[in-house]
Amino acid sequence: MSQAKVLVADIPEADERIRECLPGHDLHFVRTLGQAVRELRRDGYQLVVIGMHFDDSRMFELLQYVRSLPHHQDVPVICVQCREVMLSEAVLKNMEDAVKALGGTAFVDLRDGSHVFRSHCDFLNKVAARAALN
Repeated sequence: MSQAKVLVADIPEADERIRECLPGHDLHFVRTLGQAVRELRRDGYQLVVIGMHFDDSRMFELLQYVRSLPHHQDVPVICVQCREVMLSEAVLKNMEDAVKALGGTAFVDLRDGSHVFRSHCDFLNKVAARAALN
């Protein structure tokens, strides 16, 4: 399997979950918007994963920044929810719609209790595998 270079912008509590979903990929973790911006100035990321609670809930801000960069226009951006908080199906659907409206690839639920965890985790890994081929 090819290895994708992945920028992961999320809270530290999500690291284990992201590693579980993206085994064997080259993961680069950042915690603040400033760190993410510095990393994205370097070319070479094939996938960007942004957590809903990244840097005090700045997921949408980072997504918009990624999409403003010409050399990241075609890079998949997956937004994720890893923190164990109760969110209604309506809220999750609205998050997905907002992510797609801003140019994101998908919004996936990676919480432990989520009934879709395994399928969303597999989806994330498939996106990374495809990105590694580009």
